Amino acid sequence: MSKEWDFKDKNSLSQKIITKMAEITAVIFLLTIIMSAILSAKSLIRVNREKLSAVAYENAFLLVSDIEEAYGKVIGFSGALRNISALDSKEQREAIDTALVGLLEGGDDFTTAFAYFEQNVIADADGVPYSVHKKDMAYEAVVYPNEEKTGYVFEKHEDAFDNYDKEYWKQIKQSGEPYIMDPYVYELMGKNIMMISIIAPLWDAQGEFLGVCGVDVALDKMQEQLLISTDYKSVHLVALAEDGTILVDSADNTTVGKTFSEVGYNTMNTDAQKFSNMPTGELRSSRALIKARKNYGTRRGGVCVTIPLTVNDKTHWTLHMTVNGMEFYGPIIEGAGKLTFLVLVFGFLLLRSMNRIIKRSLDPIQVITEGAGKLEAGDLNIHIDIQSDDELGRLAQAFNHISTIVNNYVNDISEQLSQMANNNMDINITQDYIGDFIPIQVSIEKISESLNETLHEIVVSADEVSASSENVSSGAQILSDGATEQASAIDQLAASIESLSQDVSANAQDAQTANNFVSEVNLHIDESNKKMEHLIQAMSEISHSSGEIEKIVKTIEDIAAQTNLLSLNASIEASRAGMAGKGFAVVANEIRELAAKSAQAVNQTASLIATSQKAVENGMNIADNTAKSLMTVVNGSEKILSSVKKISNASQNQKEVLDQITTNVDSISNVVQSNSSFAKNSATTSAELSDQSKRLHELVNRFHLKKKS
Repeated sequence: MSKEWDFKDKNSLSQKIITKMAEITAVIFLLTIIMSAILSAKSLIRVNREKLSAVAYENAFLLVSDIEEAYGKVIGFSGALRNISALDSKEQREAIDTALVGLLEGGDDFTTAFAYFEQNVIADADGVPYSVHKKDMAYEAVVYPNEEKTGYVFEKHEDAFDNYDKEYWKQIKQSGEPYIMDPYVYELMGKNIMMISIIAPLWDAQGEFLGVCGVDVALDKMQEQLLISTDYKSVHLVALAEDGTILVDSADNTTVGKTFSEVGYNTMNTDAQKFSNMPTGELRSSRALIKARKNYGTRRGGVCVTIPLTVNDKTHWTLHMTVNGMEFYGPIIEGAGKLTFLVLVFGFLLLRSMNRIIKRSLDPIQVITEGAGKLEAGDLNIHIDIQSDDELGRLAQAFNHISTIVNNYVNDISEQLSQMANNNMDINITQDYIGDFIPIQVSIEKISESLNETLHEIVVSADEVSASSENVSSGAQILSDGATEQASAIDQLAASIESLSQDVSANAQDAQTANNFVSEVNLHIDESNKKMEHLIQAMSEISHSSGEIEKIVKTIEDIAAQTNLLSLNASIEASRAGMAGKGFAVVANEIRELAAKSAQAVNQTASLIATSQKAVENGMNIADNTAKSLMTVVNGSEKILSSVKKISNASQNQKEVLDQITTNVDSISNVVQSNSSFAKNSATTSAELSDQSKRLHELVNRFHLKKKS
């Protein structure tokens, strides 16, 4: 029986095989496409690079060939003047002019021709040599076509001594080699012309250095020699001198003569520097330097090839040829695309063929899958009818055999478990188990034996638990009673400590009050002591003042005595004067009486001062004794204050200790209460445990167990 396979099911084996084969084939073809694209792209890139280099070399050849041609003509011109010193002095200048004109006529691209001679080598304009006129002379001759191109203009100077200081003169004279100058601006017929000079040394027949000769080539003449490739529409050609001056620019001839930095050709100068930094041998062997660069002609990204532009190894110029990136890579992309398309078509056809072959080969899998589905759903009565000797046929037979064996095992296991479910633990397995099913038989037998042993042990343990639970219940009741008595004792202890704590707190408060009172009294005593010291000081000052007053009284007494003596003398003199001295006698008598009264007052004052002085001394003694008594009181009050402070601190410490004891007793009370509660619960639990053990014993007795041997 064959049935068409549902290949739309993504979980089917055939679909997985097809998918895996498709993935593997796709990966192989993808790698093939990538490798083919890479190889073809590399090949096409190499071809395009060689093509780009070839076009660059064609243009380089055109530029160099004209310069090399001029180079050769200058060398020939130098050889033509080899015998100039052997000519008659009057013919020298004419021969030089003729040779210069011939040099110009031999090259249409030459702007000027020139010859500069060593000092005193050429005769003067009159044909007189230096040996005759003895006048130093540096002769130079320059010739160029006139504006109408109908003749030539000559510039001749005999004072061109500055030529000897120029770098090219020194280098040519030292090396004896021709020299090609970098571009420079030269004013000719009122116009500034950017040009290069090709200069060669002049030698006489004996090999003596006579000077130099050469031609100037305008850069606009070189611009006309460019070959623009028709294969690249976006081509941009630029030639750079060693100093970065632009010799040729196919996109903009106004940049000729400017430096790369002035026109923004910075990347070209970077590539040119790479060539200049290479050793000479490496430079000659490097055909081209190709980099991704900006096309300054079109202002787009492109590819630039840089090649050396040398003239007989005398110059280190570079030629830069740039084309747009799309124009360069377009053929590469097109070729790679065609190849990829062909490979994809071939891969698609191959996958289609493989899909058909796999579908036809995997049709029997549907029948096997249906049987496996029934087996998976729990239907063990299956029969897969596939008549084939291949792997699928053997797989179907294996499924049929497995179904039969597993069905027998399931029936036997079901029978054994049913007896165990009916409390019959005395079972025996008669079905033969094979292979990996043997552990199932062993496990069922072990389960039966284990359950029998466990249930026997449960019976024994239930009896032991029942007996032990009664003992635990009795002990828990005793523990509960003891915990209750402890709780009562702890409560009484807590009440006593609380009362003691209140007494100690009151004592600490009274001690603190006494401390404050004694401190206040001590402050008053200190203040009284200070005032007593002020009193003693004031009485000392009074005593001192009394002494001073006594001195003053003594003085007044002396004055009174003198006054009395003077009044006596005045009376004597008045009596002598008679009537004329009566008035004076009266005055003298009054003075005497006044002096007597003053003496009496002084005596009374002195008596009072003496009495006051004794009283002051008495007061000072009393104040001093009082101060000493106050000092004794101060010292005693300080000792009392210190003792009161100690009593207050001790009372506070006692209060804190009692607070901690109260807290700890409360904690103990809580623990005792908890123990009492736990003991009651334990007694209750023990009673319940005893009841449960009896119930467990009854339940185990329901099982039919194997008898112990």
